[in-house]
Amino acid sequence: MNQNLLFHGAASEVITPFTSEGVIDFELLGEEIEYLIKNQVTGVFVNGLASEALMLSTDQRVEVVKTAVRVAGGRIPVVGNLLYNSVDLAVDCVRQYEACGCDAIIITPPLIYKYTEDGLYHFFADIAKETKLPVYLYNAPETGNKISPEIIGRLFAGVDNMQGYKDSTQDIIHQQTVLRLIGKDRHFELMAGSDAQILTTSMLGGVGVFSLLTCIFPKLIVDICTTIEEGDWETAKDMQEKILRVRQAMKIGPFMAAYKYVGGLVGAPLGKMKAPLSEVSETDKKKIVEILKEQGML
Repeated sequence: MNQNLLFHGAASEVITPFTSEGVIDFELLGEEIEYLIKNQVTGVFVNGLASEALMLSTDQRVEVVKTAVRVAGGRIPVVGNLLYNSVDLAVDCVRQYEACGCDAIIITPPLIYKYTEDGLYHFFADIAKETKLPVYLYNAPETGNKISPEIIGRLFAGVDNMQGYKDSTQDIIHQQTVLRLIGKDRHFELMAGSDAQILTTSMLGGVGVFSLLTCIFPKLIVDICTTIEEGDWETAKDMQEKILRVRQAMKIGPFMAAYKYVGGLVGAPLGKMKAPLSEVSETDKKKIVEILKEQGML
């Protein structure tokens, strides 16, 4: 593995655990991160969309980062996500992430409001220039502002501390175009942003994945990343097919609720959903368990 890579292999998005009262369960959060480290996860991504970070204040997001950094203890890197429409609010959060000892930041596109290409470029560049930490981009099309390959190319050409990219577009042509625009000489850590993309992203030159399935089935993702590193593409193809089926089970029911339900089943508890987000229904539980048993995961 290239020693210059900060994030690579099976890295994990962190799912924020809440109590029944909707309060962050920091003890359980620490246990989750320790579980990921013990299961060979190579890094953690905190305060993402799947982390329910839109339900958190800046102070709460900072406390999540502080907990992750403390528990990681330098064993694996921690990247703190910025989920804001305002550059000023994002920069204020960056300052606090830095004070926590965060290893890097990652910037999610602004939500809802439609930005021009130039406006999006300046959104990312104006945040990135305010820190010396490595900066990653997170392309999350559900925000309504998909980052084009041209913007990514401009940012990596013009902003020195740009280091990597979490791509959740599930678009092979997009990834190929990004790689062409950046070129082979620029340091660039392309990370799949979806468990559905691990194999294809790796075949194009990606170095790993920011996975959700790692939170409950870390071995599944660690094993495919190891298999890919060994160059066993046929076995990796079969593993990716299994991952797609497991991922299908985890999409059943309300947003992220299946992950928290299954976490409790496999001894990796992830707490409760934060209201008004809902838990899985009894009907959905049966569907989830059926698929996971079919795949030998339960």
